[in-house]
Amino acid sequence: MQEHREDHEHLGNLQEIIAALQEPSLYPHPTKDIKIITTAVSHVFLTGNFAYKINKALNLGFLDFSTLEKRKEQCEKELKHNSLLSPELYEDVIPILKDDHGKIILTGQGEVIEYALKMKQMNPDSTMNNLLKDKMITEKQITLLAEQIFQFHQIAPQDKEIRQFGSVTTIQFNWDENFSQTEKYKPKIIASEDFNFIQEKINDFIIKNNVLFNTRVANKKIKHCHGDFHSANVFIDNNKIFIFDGIVFNKRFPCSDIIAEIAFMAMDLEFHHREDLAAHFIQRYQQLSNDTDIPALLDFYKCYRAYIRAKIHCFTTEDKNLNAQEKQKTTAAAQSYFQLAKKYAANLD
Repeated sequence: MQEHREDHEHLGNLQEIIAALQEPSLYPHPTKDIKIITTAVSHVFLTGNFAYKINKALNLGFLDFSTLEKRKEQCEKELKHNSLLSPELYEDVIPILKDDHGKIILTGQGEVIEYALKMKQMNPDSTMNNLLKDKMITEKQITLLAEQIFQFHQIAPQDKEIRQFGSVTTIQFNWDENFSQTEKYKPKIIASEDFNFIQEKINDFIIKNNVLFNTRVANKKIKHCHGDFHSANVFIDNNKIFIFDGIVFNKRFPCSDIIAEIAFMAMDLEFHHREDLAAHFIQRYQQLSNDTDIPALLDFYKCYRAYIRAKIHCFTTEDKNLNAQEKQKTTAAAQSYFQLAKKYAANLD
């Protein structure tokens, strides 16, 4: 009963909070037109100079924001981890309060009813994926991107627990999960023969490269990376790079070999038909890192990243809120990612 009361109370608070955060008078700084971006797990309020992100009270199994304390912890982890990537972008964790008169406030005295992550607001159109569509990404910017992610990898957290995520057992588990979760999409979204081909090539590669994977763990190449390092999570402001939205809610997603991280961006650039920029990005990162294992593992991890993007699009096709056109577009994207995964699998020895 207590849990149901808390849920009901939170829903009531949430509606009030969403309404309050759209009021310019709430903020201790000037605002412009306030806009809301709603994602699967959060609401982001764009106020002009600053953005405020609140997390939804969800428990999806792999992610648990069901209590106020857990949402506070998520905000604090996000601030700490993402500040390693883009310290200029991430500002603070702000308590949202309700005063004695029942009014929602951001400063002063009152009961804490929610927490928000405060960030510097960037132009939403300046994300790298938008700039790629408009062919506005330069080699210089890609060089800076490689340098910034390399610098982050030098300070990214690593310990014994994190290193376990690079073990052959975990790698195999992640792939087995991918295959079991996408089996039902054959032959409609992925041809059965393509599914079988990718599965065979991947499983064979893991067996053959057992020693290499173990060596990567021993050499401390497994770190708490960004975890979702693709062009939609990078702002580019002239020649300033801001990497944002690193994953902190579940260690299995971001804790990986650093090659799996750079493979994500390389795959994403190739998905946008910019093989030239992907090659430049990898070349610059390899120069900086002197990591001689990159050629051996890059296609394996590019395949992994493309397959996961395909899988997510498959899941999205089942969203009842999609209209026929959106569903068709999402299905086509899933098919494109599966084709890319097949291409990378074909390169594996």
